[in-house]
Amino acid sequence: MQVGMSDEVPMQRGDLLLCRHLATVGLPVTVAASGDVPAWMRRLPHVRGVVPLADLAACASAPRGVVVVPDATDPHAESLAVLRGAGQQVVQRYGAGWRIQARLPAADSGRVRDWLVRTLPRFAGQLGVLPLRPPFRPDGGHSWWTSLRGLRMPAQGSPRRAMLFENGRPLPFPDCVHDDIRRLGGGRYSVWNDGIYFSAADGSDPATNGRRYEVRVVAPGSDGELGPRATDEETFARRFAQLAATRSPAVPVGKRVLILISSLGPGGAERQFAYLAKGLAANGYEVGILSLDGFADAAGHYVPMLADCGVQLIDGLHAHADFAPDLLAGRVPAGAVDLLCDLPDMFAADVWRIASHVAVFAPDVLHCALDKPNLLGAMAGTCLGVPRIVLSMRNVNPSHLPYLHAPWYRRWYKLASQVPGLVLSANSHAGGADYAQWLDLPAQQIRVVHNGLDPATIRVAAEAELVALRAELQIADGAPVLVGVFRLSAEKRPFLWLEVVAALRREFPRLVALHVGLGALTDEVEARVAELGLEPCVRLLGRRKDTEVVLRAADLLLLCSEFEGIPNVILEAQWLERAVVCTVAGGNAEVVQDGVTGAVVATPDAASLAGACARMLGDGALRLAMGRAGREHVRTQFAVERMVQGSIGLYTA
Repeated sequence: MQVGMSDEVPMQRGDLLLCRHLATVGLPVTVAASGDVPAWMRRLPHVRGVVPLADLAACASAPRGVVVVPDATDPHAESLAVLRGAGQQVVQRYGAGWRIQARLPAADSGRVRDWLVRTLPRFAGQLGVLPLRPPFRPDGGHSWWTSLRGLRMPAQGSPRRAMLFENGRPLPFPDCVHDDIRRLGGGRYSVWNDGIYFSAADGSDPATNGRRYEVRVVAPGSDGELGPRATDEETFARRFAQLAATRSPAVPVGKRVLILISSLGPGGAERQFAYLAKGLAANGYEVGILSLDGFADAAGHYVPMLADCGVQLIDGLHAHADFAPDLLAGRVPAGAVDLLCDLPDMFAADVWRIASHVAVFAPDVLHCALDKPNLLGAMAGTCLGVPRIVLSMRNVNPSHLPYLHAPWYRRWYKLASQVPGLVLSANSHAGGADYAQWLDLPAQQIRVVHNGLDPATIRVAAEAELVALRAELQIADGAPVLVGVFRLSAEKRPFLWLEVVAALRREFPRLVALHVGLGALTDEVEARVAELGLEPCVRLLGRRKDTEVVLRAADLLLLCSEFEGIPNVILEAQWLERAVVCTVAGGNAEVVQDGVTGAVVATPDAASLAGACARMLGDGALRLAMGRAGREHVRTQFAVERMVQGSIGLYTA
């Protein structure tokens, strides 16, 4: 069952800052709105009523306290004047956040600043004020771009921020997605690198509308904005550790599991967690999969596998529309809401999205997969008091894979490893040991649950399909066929794979080598095929939906990886009774029985790998015996239910 987004406007992290402010002042709250009021706002504990913003009498008679105006624009200036005149504290939406209107600077105020801008623009830029002068570069739709060179920007980690002003008033929507600036205008803007993408308040051309635009670097709260108290990562990490220390390591009593993953795209980890979700549901668990990338197109590759099994598919592209602060009452540790309010900018948006869904689903177990979801999930799950959090590592540690690595990963894995009730898991002993060494942890702290294979999802191709595939790929009868199924990226060593093919071709002139997969090195691999003169024998097939047919049509699977977890393709090949040649990488040696189901080659060079392949390609009886042994090995040691029960063990012990 897929859970989509409703028409209700979801609560954002900036709205949580409003909740904190209202709780701090402790005064009666009235909502004065021009249109519909979000459900979460009506449910705030201090709200005494809702009045139409256009009704002057209703505004004048509102109880003395705080008036929240959820309209980002200012369509009823007279009503706002009445509210301020009555001594109300008016808090109005500003972009994704809120501002106390009484602190707004008056239009054209600040004579010293204006004098500096007019007379000493370079000096003004160094003090944090930069006038924007046409011409502005069109960026499509309502969006324009101009340089911010000359403006002294806040240092990294500084709480100060650059804001855009139109005729002396701040525009309402900072930090917007560029496409929204183009489509919607309305004062949306985004400071990006050394420039700013922006729109006028009414969507007009800022070069010809006669208005003044300037960017000012301002301190938090100086303009009345409700902001975080401290957003530097070091402060946040210290507060996170203090909160985590109050947790209990007790085993959860319920059976609600929320799986957090980037997507259900066509990858090995994604397949395993689709298997896990289905297996947990069959074992009586209530299961949801929260996909940060949603389920559209390739992100939903494994969705059909989960049809009619009772698993909720939760679109995590946006915050959950049903989140409201009262969901946290009595469920989160003291200080948790403050921590969510003060998330560092570097991961604030992602953690907030996750936290809103976790709060609504209310899991007993939050099971995360892959490095970034692991760490974001650890933050959200700890703040929301999820009893058991599992972080599942699927390869060697990310410092080996620069394109998947971020500098903060190690710091936050080390923090997470100290959280009571949080379990670290890997899918191979080799991968777990590598993470443990990287994090200076004892190896036994990382528990191993091997991948599983569900035979029901692996189709054994009929002979007619194999004949059709051989005809499609122009494979002559009796020609030996080698296959590689892997992503074309550096850690898979695709160029070594081609060198092995080139070496084998000298002994097996009719050899055909098939490759399934795409990746960042696709163009370079195509060029290398031509350089080695391998066009007659190498078929680069790209992404295929019939991988099982390709594997079954081959005689041998070859993987030359430098790093691996537990490759699903090795399990599939062995189940399809195909021998495997692979390098000693990650968990390869844990899934291939050297000399029994294939060959695990210790020396990763073309000669050694080609020698192992040649022995099998030249001995049909050996390949047949290895294929049969491989199928039995997978059946007994890598059954999907074994993986599911191993995962349940992470939740219950």
